[in-house]
Amino acid sequence: MKFLERKEGTLQLINNAPKAYPGFKNYVRKEIEEEEKLLEGVLFAEDIISAMHSGYKNALAGYLRSAEESNRFIIERASLSIFVSATEEKYLELLKERQWHVLVDEGYIIRAASEGIGRIKKAAGRALKLNKYSVYLMGAPVCRKHLKFQKYSMSIDELEDNLRVRISAKCKFCHRQADYFTLAMPKASALIGLAEYITGKSTTNLMRIYANISRVIHPYGFTDLDKDKVFTLWARDFLNIISEVNNLFNLVDSSRGSSNNGKLTGKFVKNGES
Repeated sequence: MKFLERKEGTLQLINNAPKAYPGFKNYVRKEIEEEEKLLEGVLFAEDIISAMHSGYKNALAGYLRSAEESNRFIIERASLSIFVSATEEKYLELLKERQWHVLVDEGYIIRAASEGIGRIKKAAGRALKLNKYSVYLMGAPVCRKHLKFQKYSMSIDELEDNLRVRISAKCKFCHRQADYFTLAMPKASALIGLAEYITGKSTTNLMRIYANISRVIHPYGFTDLDKDKVFTLWARDFLNIISEVNNLFNLVDSSRGSSNNGKLTGKFVKNGES
């Protein structure tokens, strides 16, 4: 289907989508089944797989907004998988204990990848590889008096020992000499950019798709489209997304004709190794 190869965003193509035929729907279903196999062992694989299935079902029913929400969630979870696997498992605790939003509400946020990376350079005096220690430098420096989330903080002494750098930072709240750094929570757009920083692979297309999907969901919604056209629109985004995600994860399916000659070059897996 030539429509799938068009480079315009979904918003630009919303009125020109062809109806999906049964054979194409079956093809997409098989792609989902193949993707499930590729994702085995990947952190948050269950979430991504669930989103693929819910997106497929909602697209079949003609619910574009709900289907595209699943696509957006796939991007978010894949980016989070790469970030957590490369950095600190305490982010998993924050999710499981439902404390992520608590730190966000307290202002421990990374709004963009450049903001987080810039904080590392400012604290350490130079760029550092993102790992389970340097990730703290993307957070907030605090003194002992203003240390509120000790479980999700690390002392500057420990950070200096492990990173082998001299760290200079003032408390976020009182501007006295800081003693700790508390983890910050990356926003979705920051996670996509940080996935690029970690893997060294461009996420420009993924960011573009994410932004376009967000506009489909809000403010437009598109609740009055033909359901077979909805499936085509959703599937185009979905197939592009899994192609980009597989590239980030180094997941290669030889049947999809990748540039890696069908070889599986590595995974970001549940134990954080790659």
